[in-house]
Amino acid sequence: MIAVLVILWTVGLILLVFDPRKPSVRWLSGLVFCGGSGALSAVISDYIIPYGERTGYSEAAFMWLDRAQAATSLIQYYGLPFTFVMFASQYHPGALAPSLRRALPFAVMAPAVFILLTVRPVHPLPFRGVVFWAVPVIALGTYIVLSRRETLYPLRRNHRYTVMAIVPAVVFCSVMNYLLPALGFTEMWRYNTWAILLAFAIFVIAITKYGFLDMQFLITRKKLDISLRAVTSGTAILNHAIKNDVGKMKLFSDKIKAYAMETDQPGLLEDIRVIESAAAHIQDMIMRVKDQTQELTLRPEPLDLTDLLLELSHQVSLGLSHGVEARWELDGPLPVTADRAQLVETVQNLIHNALEAMPGGGVLTVKAYETPKWTVIEVKDTGTGMSRQELKRVLEPFYTTKTASHRNFGLGLSYCYHVMKMHKGSLFLESEPGRGTSATIHFPKRREKHGAHTSVNN
Repeated sequence: MIAVLVILWTVGLILLVFDPRKPSVRWLSGLVFCGGSGALSAVISDYIIPYGERTGYSEAAFMWLDRAQAATSLIQYYGLPFTFVMFASQYHPGALAPSLRRALPFAVMAPAVFILLTVRPVHPLPFRGVVFWAVPVIALGTYIVLSRRETLYPLRRNHRYTVMAIVPAVVFCSVMNYLLPALGFTEMWRYNTWAILLAFAIFVIAITKYGFLDMQFLITRKKLDISLRAVTSGTAILNHAIKNDVGKMKLFSDKIKAYAMETDQPGLLEDIRVIESAAAHIQDMIMRVKDQTQELTLRPEPLDLTDLLLELSHQVSLGLSHGVEARWELDGPLPVTADRAQLVETVQNLIHNALEAMPGGGVLTVKAYETPKWTVIEVKDTGTGMSRQELKRVLEPFYTTKTASHRNFGLGLSYCYHVMKMHKGSLFLESEPGRGTSATIHFPKRREKHGAHTSVNN
């Protein structure tokens, strides 16, 4: 049980450290802390009290240990169902009407408080009474969690691993902690160790590879935010220094050019032109980097994504290379509030990447649609795709898979990520070598009516 205690409280601390403002994360950390309290109760009864009996603890020490053991046990038995159903209500807030969600904590705790005040003894737990409260509450929480639906694949995968890590362990523990003891089977809670270890293994895999309650995305976002801030400040300093030095180069180049013309030195004039060309190239490069790393200032306005993408479809169709087919599948109207210029640049970046990934031809698919929470644009190609290692790094500034292009700075996707972050949205990438890449951006949904379906093929 010592291992279980350490695991549960460590997970609770990890959750709180990474995203303490999110209600579902706070309630989940409360859930694992309640589970850890049960493990602490077992540690006190199995190890600390027997050790005191062997070494001669005082009577007062035994009294306080008994109280601590009873208190931590009650925190687990009464806290676990309550924190689980509260986590469920925050994890899937749409499952309950707002009035029911506000009343839920009082409705759940009222029977538990009644049992605590009227049924004696309080500890050991009166299982035959508590089971009729705890099991339905946990069943309700399980139903709410399982009823959540996600349309986007990355969010579906995140939800699947979240469910796998939480629900089986809670259901198993409810059987061992409440149902079987009510039927006369004692100390079945000791078997919870295996369920908790399995849940912990799934949690570790999910948070490091696929995402758990958006935690992997949060870690990735923090890393990207730090990188972008460093690039932005570094580029500003570098741009200032280069601008000054390029100005000096131009000034002295003009003087030398005038001297070369006066003295009729064509060779020197040609050398000066090389220097001027190099200076202009350096300035061009640093300005291109600056344009995609500087702090964005949004000018949001109401837009219809369908209209915007239809305009882009005509532009893209004119520049399609041989063997590339473009398909546009647009639900409309799709109202969003966004900066038109930044949004156009973002979508063009994604389309440009998709076309570059299909040098031998293929199919470009651009979709726009709504989910219950988001307004979505998906840009998909049938090109070369990326490996898992490339996909992990592709959003990093200055990382690029386009090794053949000396003018590519690896800033396009970083810029797209930054734009979506500023719009309170997200950018997701899926890819597999040889099977293409899908880039999905989604905006918080505006509550307006849906329209008809539009399909454009080029």
